[in-house]
Amino acid sequence: MLGGMDTPTEGQIFVNETEITKLDYNELIDYRRHDIGFVFQFYNLIANLTTLENIELACQLSHDALEPRVILKLVGLEDKLNSFPSQLSGGEQQRVAIARAIAKNPKILLCDEPTGALDSKTSVQIMDLLKKISKDKLIIMVTHNEELAEVYSNRVIKLLDGEIIDDSNPYISKEDEKETYKIKKIAMNFKTALTLSF
Repeated sequence: MLGGMDTPTEGQIFVNETEITKLDYNELIDYRRHDIGFVFQFYNLIANLTTLENIELACQLSHDALEPRVILKLVGLEDKLNSFPSQLSGGEQQRVAIARAIAKNPKILLCDEPTGALDSKTSVQIMDLLKKISKDKLIIMVTHNEELAEVYSNRVIKLLDGEIIDDSNPYISKEDEKETYKIKKIAMNFKTALTLSF
């Protein structure tokens, strides 16, 4: 729902003070195109395009895209520009998928089980890469791997049957924060204040 691919049956979703649940069809397309980058568990690369072409295709969708070759260097694939997905390992394909998502220069990167199809060593490499990217972008990741989530995340929200059962760093709205730190003025009548001063 946060990615604008599905709509809730009730409630509201706000992203940067915009209620995305009220966006019409074309506005949702723009939202997905410019604000969201998707990283899927099974890469979803276009098989007959090279690594570079997969990234360039994504860049054509964005008005503020980053340079594809620079992004491929960031993910350590500058030597695989002309390789097709079938010529890449699972970890390399996932790095291409991450590069494709960040090349659009989105505000938010949504990652659906980005390490689910990878071995443990490659999973750690992908998580290191995502941690590096998270210095500049908000990354929201869905995973069943609690160990990786605990090590690499600054906030872990656990769900069970669609309900939040734990939040390691709950969000406090500005209104709630004001209430928490509001200092109450205590009144004292003049006679009491005078008596206490001697």
